Amino acid sequence: MTLALRTVRDADVPFLAEVLEMAGRGHLARGAWDLTFPDAGERAAALREVAGGAVPSWCHRSLFRVAELDGRPGAALVAFDAGAVSQDTLGPALYAAFETLRWNPVRLAEAGQRLAPFTRCFPDMPAGTWIVENVGTRPDCRRRGLVHALLEDALAAGRRSGCRTAQISCLVGNEPAQRAYEQVGFRVVEERRDGEFERLLGSPGYSRLTLAL
Repeated sequence: MTLALRTVRDADVPFLAEVLEMAGRGHLARGAWDLTFPDAGERAAALREVAGGAVPSWCHRSLFRVAELDGRPGAALVAFDAGAVSQDTLGPALYAAFETLRWNPVRLAEAGQRLAPFTRCFPDMPAGTWIVENVGTRPDCRRRGLVHALLEDALAAGRRSGCRTAQISCLVGNEPAQRAYEQVGFRVVEERRDGEFERLLGSPGYSRLTLAL
């Protein structure tokens, strides 16, 4: 087994779209991306646009690192300074995806309503914090050390950036993810819960974990 970390290539964009979908779902059958784009075909097209399009955001390919297993992409995550890439950058990227799908104003408004429970419970990304997000692994590559290697790599980059605190989030109840994050030093400092989010998806909300760099 050969594990290697690398930057993103053009051919990785469909994989990164899958990673975004997996990261959004966590341990659940559905996630925030499913709320936003209920149709699977539209969701795949939208996530390819978000990951690989011209509009940068904290879900963009420019922030991803990829872990390969025997030469095949198996896992990925993003890591960035929230002072340089704000949480709000996802909005314009989403609108670019909506334009790709040619959604009309009615569909846009409906998507905003579906996404509201997520926005109420997803953690803030304070400026100056090293953010690690969008962690996803192919099912056949799990428990092979890929995420651990990516996390260690991301934290090393955070230390080089000068940030003093790193942050990551996971869905409440996603014990495998929380354990993986705790293994590298993260600890839960906050939970944001929303009754509508739990009704729609099955998790009460999100845990925010931090680590001193």
